[in-house]
Amino acid sequence: MAYVDVPKDLTNIKTKFIGHFTKRQCICFGLGIVVGFPGYFIARAAIGTTAAFYVLIAIMAPFFLFGIVEKDGLPLEVYMLNFIRHTFAYPQIRVEEAENIYEYYDERRKKEIKMMAQKRAKRKGVKSPHGRQKK
Repeated sequence: MAYVDVPKDLTNIKTKFIGHFTKRQCICFGLGIVVGFPGYFIARAAIGTTAAFYVLIAIMAPFFLFGIVEKDGLPLEVYMLNFIRHTFAYPQIRVEEAENIYEYYDERRKKEIKMMAQKRAKRKGVKSPHGRQKK
């Protein structure tokens, strides 16, 4: 009787589309071929066969990499976007900027005390700096 090894974690298994390639890989390889070969034929007419082959590799390599490479479960373009954001867009040293809510309430309390003192002084008719009546 034949035995087949089945992995315990089935989340890492990807459905295959054609042969051993997923849909993503087929699309990326197809785009690489569609973009790379015209570039090769144009470059071959201008710079020769050997140099045009290097141009073909340079044009097709990014498409192949985007189709194949995954880092930490993320496709290459998502990983690169996160890397660029972390490295260049967001500050490396974050300064803590906390608001002192007690300062707001302290100022508010002082204003209220001042208003109450002014009201008392108005009622009694004499104004003093401390809100007390002079004798």
